[in-house]
Amino acid sequence: MAARSSKSTRPAAASEDHTSDAGGLSLSDFVTQGYFEASRRPLEILFFLLPLIALYEYELVRVLRSAEGLVTNGAHLAILRLFDAFGLDAVALSLPGFLLIAVFLVMHVLSRGPWIVDLSVVTRMVGESAALAIPLLVFAALVERMAPAAQVEDFASLDLGARIAVSIGAGLYEELVFRMALIALVIAICTDLLKMQKPVALVSAVAVSSLAFAMYHPLRGADGAVVPGRFLFFLAGGLYFGVLYVVRGFGIAAAAHAFFDIATALLIAPNDAA
Repeated sequence: MAARSSKSTRPAAASEDHTSDAGGLSLSDFVTQGYFEASRRPLEILFFLLPLIALYEYELVRVLRSAEGLVTNGAHLAILRLFDAFGLDAVALSLPGFLLIAVFLVMHVLSRGPWIVDLSVVTRMVGESAALAIPLLVFAALVERMAPAAQVEDFASLDLGARIAVSIGAGLYEELVFRMALIALVIAICTDLLKMQKPVALVSAVAVSSLAFAMYHPLRGADGAVVPGRFLFFLAGGLYFGVLYVVRGFGIAAAAHAFFDIATALLIAPNDAA
């Protein structure tokens, strides 16, 4: 039995790392995290994507919406129709953008991290995303298929700002639907209903989302037959963005997708953009 000390004791001083909440991310954790982890934090992702969301929303009001309809991508339209089904059609146009912002704010609150943004991390995310778009551009050239930023009518007739905005919208909302939402749904089905191990469920989810991503894009040529190179490209693109989403998070995947689409929108010949 240990001898009892005669010294008086006092409560330990409060830690100087200012932990935000029990179980949350402390300020010292925030400071010492490397770029790989920091770039996956919800608040950094939100600040990284805010300019893209703002530009897309501005172009929606400026030129993408008209009396003839809305020029956007299918994923964004699907989200708008979902809001319409709940009777929110009068204000639905900007709701997808607010939805993205709300998702990362909620994720940040749940992470219990400090309300501090490392702008150096956000800046590096821009460079990383642009660099990660290059391999897919090279692959697109190899399969002789430069896919347009978004499969919409009269895409080539839009001005430069609108074409860039459509490309950004494809990156944001296709990643939201096919990566964030669909991968989470498939993982839940595989683990909860099919009792798969998590690694198997994750691989299955990426595969399913990639196939859905390929089928979402137009695959048939002028003769009505499926173009194998087109299917291969979109399937590989879905796998690529799926791996980026799992390994690097939503922000990098969405921005790399947007940068790729912007590049292809600028490089593609006008008569191929329909």
